[in-house]
Amino acid sequence: MMTLARVTGELDALLDRRRIADYSNNGLQIEGRPEVRRIAFAVDAGLETIQRARQASADLLVVHHGLFWNQPLMITGTHRQRVAACIENGISLYAAHLPLDVHPRFGNNPGILEDAGFSVSGRFAEERGLAVGFMGTCEGGRTLEEIQAGLEASLGCRPFRILGTTEPEKRYYTAGAITGSGLRYAEEASALGADIYLSGEGSHAAYHQVIECGIVCLLYGHYLSETVGLRRLMAHLVKEWNIECVFLDVPTGF
Repeated sequence: MMTLARVTGELDALLDRRRIADYSNNGLQIEGRPEVRRIAFAVDAGLETIQRARQASADLLVVHHGLFWNQPLMITGTHRQRVAACIENGISLYAAHLPLDVHPRFGNNPGILEDAGFSVSGRFAEERGLAVGFMGTCEGGRTLEEIQAGLEASLGCRPFRILGTTEPEKRYYTAGAITGSGLRYAEEASALGADIYLSGEGSHAAYHQVIECGIVCLLYGHYLSETVGLRRLMAHLVKEWNIECVFLDVPTGF
């Protein structure tokens, strides 16, 4: 058991929360019980997720997409239901958006590269003064099948869509990655030498630039691609903090 203040303080330090500018209000968003015996991890702070956290007897819910996003929000409608579900059940809510995307050990973006068999070699795609995209290299190259097999082992599935022209025997030496809705940066990754790009959801606006710049893109869905960092962070806390943790899988299909 740990106090909520200690858990959130250590998460803030571990994820370097205060240094990273973001449009998400990262950190502790809702304060629940003062002691934490079990932590639940999930991509989104939807009502179903909060109810499942209660069923799992979680004291703290750590999510990638929290409830407060850099603007005043009225506590009405579905937003009220989610906030009320946390407060009424004593569940604290902690959000980590960009801090969890870019963390060198637990980040979604470096993590999906490493799971695909690449070693992180650089950054790109600046947002709010922070390079959120990660580049990776593989000295011997990876075939498309090898890349997909590596990600199937970590994500549990093949990409829901592949953009660009693929060749079964071709080896890919340089990859770029931004999970979630990062497809718009594929052209920038291509200009930096990437011949394959890993991301989450598709984009009508980005489709033609992807095809025209010649890069191959593997799309795993916004939700699934952003489970990588949460699972890595959870495994670290189980090992280092000796605290009970559970992952709540609530897929959206997007």
